[in-house]
Amino acid sequence: MENKNNKYLWSLDISTTNIGFSLWDSKGKLIEMKHLKLKLAKNIIVEDRDLHKAEIFREYVERYKEHVAIDLNGVIDKIVVEEPLGGSDNPTTQALLFGFNGICRYILFGIFGIFPAKISVYNGRKIFCPELIVTKKKKAGEIVEKLTFPDEYKDKKKEYIWKKVSKLEPQIVWFYTKKDEIHEMCYDMSDSYVVGYAYLKQNGII
Repeated sequence: MENKNNKYLWSLDISTTNIGFSLWDSKGKLIEMKHLKLKLAKNIIVEDRDLHKAEIFREYVERYKEHVAIDLNGVIDKIVVEEPLGGSDNPTTQALLFGFNGICRYILFGIFGIFPAKISVYNGRKIFCPELIVTKKKKAGEIVEKLTFPDEYKDKKKEYIWKKVSKLEPQIVWFYTKKDEIHEMCYDMSDSYVVGYAYLKQNGII
């Protein structure tokens, strides 16, 4: 039996199209960043697509667990996932995201025996981007915090996050489209970084 000396944190950004992953060592150093595309055949009926995608995810997680054990001589002993953003104008999409997130967390629990922690989109960004926090004082004297992105990123918040991750981790090789534009999956990857960073920061590891 292999002596698995290394302990890792796995942080995930889960969506129904792409899932971003970041793996961190016990000192908070990024080890690797990956993504999984949840692509299905067109003939699969809509009502069953989430379950087929969950099976793709389960198979990937089992392979990744082996990769960590064999190639990185370690075990994943902490898992954190991004909690889906609420308040969508499309309740069907929101329900699907929350439901799929729960399915994936259950799969992670079944494979690792770990209850995955959750960090909201807002809290993750607040911890990762303190430069965006603006404090305001209400009439009642209450101090409130608000994340305020620069005007040029009001509708491109994920791009702002990705650019900051790119500066912090210049060794990461990103994916580009044929038009030489950043591929959408890279935003899921960088979001997984934010989730891990926020968890590590909250727990005093970094």
